[in-house]
Amino acid sequence: MDRGGDPGQVRHVYDGDTVLLEDGRKVRLIGVNTPEIGRDGRPSQPLAEAARDALVALLGRERRVILRYGEERRDRHGRVLAHLFLDKSSNINALLVEQGYAAAIAVPPNLDYLDCYGGAEARARSAGLGIWSTLPFTSIPARRVDRDVRGFRLVTGVVRGHGESRRSIWLRLDGPLSLRIAKKDLMYFRDQDLARLVGKKVRARGWIHPGSKGPVMQVRHPFSLRQVHFPPD
Repeated sequence: MDRGGDPGQVRHVYDGDTVLLEDGRKVRLIGVNTPEIGRDGRPSQPLAEAARDALVALLGRERRVILRYGEERRDRHGRVLAHLFLDKSSNINALLVEQGYAAAIAVPPNLDYLDCYGGAEARARSAGLGIWSTLPFTSIPARRVDRDVRGFRLVTGVVRGHGESRRSIWLRLDGPLSLRIAKKDLMYFRDQDLARLVGKKVRARGWIHPGSKGPVMQVRHPFSLRQVHFPPD
């Protein structure tokens, strides 16, 4: 199935990674995550409005885009999943990451351009651009993760335990946070022995949600779970 080349025009920009097209489709940009705009009484995350404004600026006055869809075309909210281009070579998602307004994320099976986004993020992080000087995008020690923490985070910690349930592999960090790797996603971890991470320091990225025994972060791809080679904090 063809996954690219559809023209579109943006009617409204919700935030740095979600737009509404003139044809009524709501589009979530693949492979990037920007700070959340406040709603329902919750405040905006730092630089959320700046990320939205950056996307508005990149779209320009005409707001015409080319959509290249993911292998999975819609998310559980019904939003279209796509990479947005201004032309055949100008990737809007990558430009947001390069400018420091978005983090790269890996959500299988939509992994096109992951290396591109990861490289752009590394450059922005090295330069300390935008979100890389603010929470929740600066990495926090796992032992400092409060049980009430929610949403997207980068967390660094030592793996203290490895376990298995019927549907998942679990890595317990030093603190209340556990990492969950669903067995259906193990195909992406063929080159990584998760059990051998016990005692090693890792950096994980993803969305934290409450679990029965403490906060849980689901990790779906090795991009989101990296061993780091420096002494514990």
